[in-house]
Amino acid sequence: MSNPELGMKHWLKQVKDLGINAVELSYKLSVAQLNEIEEGIKELDMHVSSIHNFCPSPNDEISPRHLSNYYRLSSTDEHERQQAIKWTNIAVDTAQRVGAKVVVIHAGTLDFEDERSPELFKLYVDGQKDTDAFRDERQRILTVRQEKKGPYIQALEKSLDEVVAHARSKNIKIGLETRYYPIEIPNFEEVGFFLKKFDADVMGYWHDVGHAEMNDRLGITSHLDFLETYKDRLIGVHIHGIKGRRDHLAPFEGEMDLNKFLPYFKPNIIRVIESKPFASEELIKAAVGKLK
Repeated sequence: MSNPELGMKHWLKQVKDLGINAVELSYKLSVAQLNEIEEGIKELDMHVSSIHNFCPSPNDEISPRHLSNYYRLSSTDEHERQQAIKWTNIAVDTAQRVGAKVVVIHAGTLDFEDERSPELFKLYVDGQKDTDAFRDERQRILTVRQEKKGPYIQALEKSLDEVVAHARSKNIKIGLETRYYPIEIPNFEEVGFFLKKFDADVMGYWHDVGHAEMNDRLGITSHLDFLETYKDRLIGVHIHGIKGRRDHLAPFEGEMDLNKFLPYFKPNIIRVIESKPFASEELIKAAVGKLK
């Protein structure tokens, strides 16, 4: 796909030319870009399937983090937590305004070390998955995570109480997304905890095939366990390909067998192709045809 900086209406036209009639609005969008998209979807007779928190991107303070985690709902810093609630609620308002039914959230992370777990992934990329060094590092991370998660889960619960109340008032659902890194929230068990706490009318499970596949490849949780366990609460899915640890390829590209997961993606499930610009238009167009 070409650079969205050429204009959001131009980008929407490209998407429609691929055979796609709906888009998920991203956390990368400024207020001005969001306004242009709102005009474009009407002109092109398209619609918005879902919103990815935060949307629009926060513009009130500077954060050192990636836009998708600009503020954390799990933060133990009260100011940041309140900012995360504020901007998630704004995303809920965006969803209501554009006719989307779901806001997909990155629920948070623990802050005890580099969330990207660089040593674990270095060992994985270097082909050391079956070594004691890899297993020891994985166990270290998971043990410390279990010991330290309490305050972050509590902060997230408080945040979601407010977010869910606002979403319910707007008739919007919160999509709790599978995470990629081991110390992010929620892990497999925590998905179940939050789905039990919040009713199906306002929260569902959002499956990311690349994130779940990485959990599987790291030996933490089986990809199919996510889908089989939470299939009754599944409301949406991010679909892309993965090769090694590099995800967001075109669907069906790479070495993951996407076909074995497709039976879980029923017609009522929102299906979003979440491929990055390095994915070729030809492969995406072929994937669209196959997914249809």
